[in-house]
Amino acid sequence: MAAQRSAPVENLAVVLLLGGRSTRMGSPKHLLLHPASQQPLYLHHLELLRQLEREGVFPRGVFVSARADQRAALELPEGVACVEDDPDRNGDIGPASGILQASAARPDATWLVLAVDLPFVTRASILHLLSAHAPDSPVSLFLHPSDGNPEPLFSIWTPRALEQLRHNCREGKSGPCRAAKDVWGGKIVEGKGGVKVLEEDSVRDADTPEEWEKALAALARKELGVVSESQPITPPPSPPVKPRPPFSSAPRRSIPFHAAIERIERLPLSPAVGAVEPRTRRAATATSEPVTLLPLVDACGGIATDTVHAVLPHPLHDNSAMDGYAVRSALLSSASPDKPVLLPTLGRIVAGDPIPPTRRIDTLGTQGCWEIMTGAVFPSDEFDAVVKVEDVRRTSETDLAGRPLIRFEAPTRPRQHRRARGEQVRAGDVILRSGERVSPEKVLLLAACGVPQVAVHSLPPPVPFHGRVGVVATGKEVVPLSSLALDCELAPGQVVDCITPYLSSLLRSHGFESVLLSPSGDSPSSFTSTVSAALALNPPLSLLVTVAGVSRGTTDHIPSSLASLGAAPSFHGVAIRPGAPVMLSHHAASGTPVLSLPGNPMASAACMRSFGDALLGRLRGERPGWTDVRELESVREWAAVLGKGRGGSSSFWAVPVDAETGLPSLEAARAKQWKGPGALGSLVGAGAWLRMDADDDRATWAAWRSF
Repeated sequence: MAAQRSAPVENLAVVLLLGGRSTRMGSPKHLLLHPASQQPLYLHHLELLRQLEREGVFPRGVFVSARADQRAALELPEGVACVEDDPDRNGDIGPASGILQASAARPDATWLVLAVDLPFVTRASILHLLSAHAPDSPVSLFLHPSDGNPEPLFSIWTPRALEQLRHNCREGKSGPCRAAKDVWGGKIVEGKGGVKVLEEDSVRDADTPEEWEKALAALARKELGVVSESQPITPPPSPPVKPRPPFSSAPRRSIPFHAAIERIERLPLSPAVGAVEPRTRRAATATSEPVTLLPLVDACGGIATDTVHAVLPHPLHDNSAMDGYAVRSALLSSASPDKPVLLPTLGRIVAGDPIPPTRRIDTLGTQGCWEIMTGAVFPSDEFDAVVKVEDVRRTSETDLAGRPLIRFEAPTRPRQHRRARGEQVRAGDVILRSGERVSPEKVLLLAACGVPQVAVHSLPPPVPFHGRVGVVATGKEVVPLSSLALDCELAPGQVVDCITPYLSSLLRSHGFESVLLSPSGDSPSSFTSTVSAALALNPPLSLLVTVAGVSRGTTDHIPSSLASLGAAPSFHGVAIRPGAPVMLSHHAASGTPVLSLPGNPMASAACMRSFGDALLGRLRGERPGWTDVRELESVREWAAVLGKGRGGSSSFWAVPVDAETGLPSLEAARAKQWKGPGALGSLVGAGAWLRMDADDDRATWAAWRSF
């Protein structure tokens, strides 16, 4: 998994196939209205393709293949060329006629072929196919997730593959799928012409009225955030409500930290939920003998025998710390409410997306902004800052190229909200010293830095078993720690899964077995299927924990997906740093609480130590909690070192402890450089969490708990 820049598909054009005379549908498929845009399907697709063309993805142009009787009803956007699909001249060769007719307009081009009756096609699915197309591949096709068969009408064709299609048609073998297999020697599989879909529905077509009705319902569910097909849905009325901006979400009102704890205490929860016959989770007894290189979860609680160095830096790559817009800070130097700066949107990057191709960046230039999600890589070094989505205004205006304009009303400083590679931990840094206890937080740090195992002694005794906790990770960018090779470098946009090992370690230390459920990437349907099955387990899970997808980004579907399964929210949003988007739901049918953690590692850890521990304590019949820092002078000194928090909020800090007393050490804290709460590098040398609470008048209290 060596780091690579995503290479562009050279000399690329795209053709949208409107299809032949459909007798099964009963009406022209290309004129059916897409429920998301309320435009005919052909215009809905063309809007997406034209946007990608403006971004440099299709340098050879956007084409529509249509029959003579279809052309009269078309209202093609400026710049879209139409090629006539003439079956009387070309013969009865099906979609091959439109493909070959288009290729005749650009004989030397490589073609993205897209059928109009694929209503679930998205920008992400197109870019995924392009990034998966190898330079030496004659043809690349998506594979249907149900049976592995290739989809020839959402595919990339080079001149070599088109010549094979032309030859096959002359031989009476007109199917594009047959030609694709022939050019690959008879079979299309993943890695040899076949590409695994990013979104399961992207190759789902609609050929009959019944299929179209099902597609309408599914598309409406996507718009409303509902995924279960068993739940009735009414398509949105016409005219539709104006779609929300990409970053918007349902309104979320944050509550104070202590209010969230009170809601957990009021949750209708019994210690019997998920409980089974008590047992121990570790067969080994406490020992002072060295144990060599245990996996992190098994090593948790032991004492490190050796000093451990980071294998990977953290962060792995420069990335965005916020959902917002990547900009050149110099462009906003004069921005003010009276003299705002309007910048066109050049593209969008979400976490897990590769760096856009250099050629595409060069074509688009830097006189604009990029929509960017938390954890996403930057399009290039020229974009040196991020402006939070809350701090901009989306306008209804566009530039001459039709790109939406974003209004900026304040300057931004260089590197604002831009996390630099290795700014927390550099490869080779000492992250754990001999003699330190391997706490769950140290497991988080070790995993984030690419360390999969550690040598320990003095393992703690077994812990009585209390129940099972399900864990489901989301995010296409997450790579399991176990899959890393010693000499690998993750691709830009990818991150190591450090949260799952942390959760497993913490749960085990409390006597709960972690049930690791299938990761769902960014797929709402996959997530819903996994969680639905988990909530139906018998005996039920004591707790279900989800990771990431709970904030305001375009892929943050967890709240709506859980709601579709009948999980009612107790709170969504707490006034804390880090971890503000945290959410708690309760699934009444199974009695299972669902804690949804943010995707930032330190935010997950802070929320799990606070709200997760409170839930686990209730399940065990205990009341774990925080110890107040009672001396007012100490509170003031801590506030002087760490900074006063925002009024009405709480902040969490990983702080060093005194080796003799085990209490948070002000002296050691003064010697450190603090970048703010949520810095993973602060776990190095730390042994406790310190929580700073500030009321609306910014009076401050403090409490702590050890790792």
